Amino acid sequence: MKQYFAILLALISVSVGANTLVHKNEGGTIAGRILDRTNNEGIPFATLKFTNSSGGSVANENGEFSFSNLARGKYTVKIQALGYKAIQRDFTIEENTTIEENFVLEELAFLVDEVVVSASRNEVSRKNAPVVVNVMSTKLFETVNSTDLAKSLSYQSGLRVENNCQNCGFPQVRINGLEGPYSQILINSRPIISALSGVYGLEQIPVNMIERVEVVRGGGSALFGANAVGGTINIITKDPISNSFQVASTLSSYNGQSWEQYVGANASLVDKDNVYGL
Repeated sequence: MKQYFAILLALISVSVGANTLVHKNEGGTIAGRILDRTNNEGIPFATLKFTNSSGGSVANENGEFSFSNLARGKYTVKIQALGYKAIQRDFTIEENTTIEENFVLEELAFLVDEVVVSASRNEVSRKNAPVVVNVMSTKLFETVNSTDLAKSLSYQSGLRVENNCQNCGFPQVRINGLEGPYSQILINSRPIISALSGVYGLEQIPVNMIERVEVVRGGGSALFGANAVGGTINIITKDPISNSFQVASTLSSYNGQSWEQYVGANASLVDKDNVYGL
């Protein structure tokens, strides 16, 4: 009788333990946010994937993510986003636990083929362009600390910006030694600046509105107009992608005697659907 009673108590204890284990195993949670190291802002739509099991998720537009109802065990999560270095993190999940952790990603520097439009008036890969196209990017503008286009073109081989008037002081750009009227200046591939106003307009175009400048040296009159005898300078302006406002001031001196101060403002406005911008 005592032996039977002991066996009955053992069965009851096993049953109670099993029910308790099922009640506690409600699953764990991993939540957090994926951030950019440079500005500490959320990276939208980054992907998260378990490397040692199936499953994954995608962060929202603010970089937030959450894994819920995870069984007890060890997990390895791989986080990756376009333009960033992928990272991995190991987690140990217990019953009824929530782990909150932010992941910081670094930008990944990689080289891609540049796209130019000045070779054939259509976007083509630079290595497949039928003519040689030199590209001046915003990185060059920042390096030489230039504020307008006239101060930037002198850093491109084959181009020279010179002052041709002692009274009014207007600059003109020479391509392959030819005078300014023989240089075709385009804005977004359209020759909206005439030969006369083009020489004055070089100092009126701020570099903070320019994405890149494409230079084609050599005759291209059949493609860009009658003035493109010496070459073509195509100014590609920036497209507004977010609401922003910027104010900059530059103070420079030559031998401590001649001073020049530049103050500029930049602003871009887009609608909530990113369809229209200014």
